[in-house]
Amino acid sequence: MDNNHNVEKATGISKFYSKVYGYLGLGILLSAITSFLVINVFPNEVLGFVYGGRLNFFLMWGVQIGLVIYLGKNAFSNSGKSLLGYIAYTILTGVTISATVFMYDATDVTLAFVTAAGMFIGMSLVGVFIKKDLSAMGHAMYSFLIGALIAIVLNLFVLKSSAVDFAISLAMVVVFAGLTAWDNQKIKLYYQEMGDQAGSNLAIYCAMTLYLDLVNLFLSLLRIFGRD
Repeated sequence: MDNNHNVEKATGISKFYSKVYGYLGLGILLSAITSFLVINVFPNEVLGFVYGGRLNFFLMWGVQIGLVIYLGKNAFSNSGKSLLGYIAYTILTGVTISATVFMYDATDVTLAFVTAAGMFIGMSLVGVFIKKDLSAMGHAMYSFLIGALIAIVLNLFVLKSSAVDFAISLAMVVVFAGLTAWDNQKIKLYYQEMGDQAGSNLAIYCAMTLYLDLVNLFLSLLRIFGRD
């Protein structure tokens, strides 16, 4: 009986991981399509809006933050609206990514993406298969992230130092690499806690956290590789 229970549990976890990564793949695809359309079809209209004023850029980031909060609040509910919020979030992120990518050479973008993808896959495997509890590291990474965000704001408006920006980018790579492992382990912990009650909303929320890890790894590496 115990063996059958363990097999069923392992099968359930695998199915939940598959669902999470399915939503992650959907988000990446939507962002890639959006970025392609912005850069190649509507560059003047969209980038003109984004760069038209600092308020426009922060407005988009504000909407994205609102969607992240919304998805987090609905992660453990049975509401069917999370998918629409996730789609909107990944499309908006595709716009902001394209506005950033537009400022870098194709070689730097490719190198940053390949490196980010490799790190993401490696750290995801660590999170899935490692037996050690990564919660302490995960909480430490979140603390470092808050510090890094404060440093980004200070450097943007006060210090304006390229050396500080480089150091922050390196720190962000470490932070999001660690969070990738922790967020993957949390997927397993969520399922172990909730079992078959872990629904689509939770899978979407988990996909969003992994999506954030990958996107921020990519952007941090892009700032490093794209330095003059």
